Amino acid sequence: MALFSKDQPPPKPVPLRPPEGQAGPSTTYIGPNVTIDGTLSGGEPVLVEGTVHGKINLQSDLQIGTKARVEATVHARNVTVEGKVTGDISADDRLELVMTATVDGNIKAPKIIVAEGAKFRGSVDMGSAKPAGGTVNR
Repeated sequence: MALFSKDQPPPKPVPLRPPEGQAGPSTTYIGPNVTIDGTLSGGEPVLVEGTVHGKINLQSDLQIGTKARVEATVHARNVTVEGKVTGDISADDRLELVMTATVDGNIKAPKIIVAEGAKFRGSVDMGSAKPAGGTVNR
């Protein structure tokens, strides 16, 4: 069978994906040689291995990889830090600092996990991210 045949449709291009095992098929990957100055926002999961200066505001999950250098205010549903972050981090559900993480800033989330070996300097707030029912009792 010939490569270009009337019987077979042409092959589909292979989508660009991050290295295997690092991110899912719908995850946005910011590579180690990419620098972002400004605001990173969106609704899908993001894996950062590069450098971000400014602000990160996601409705989905954020993973800050081991090669990442982030100098930003960070907010996402779930945040996992493996690299270095300078700035405040907040999560709606869960924040995890793995053993390779270095964070210089305040952290806020209902669930916080700090692995042995992680470096952290700042304050911790484990109060609820949003008031239940939208009202505040006084």
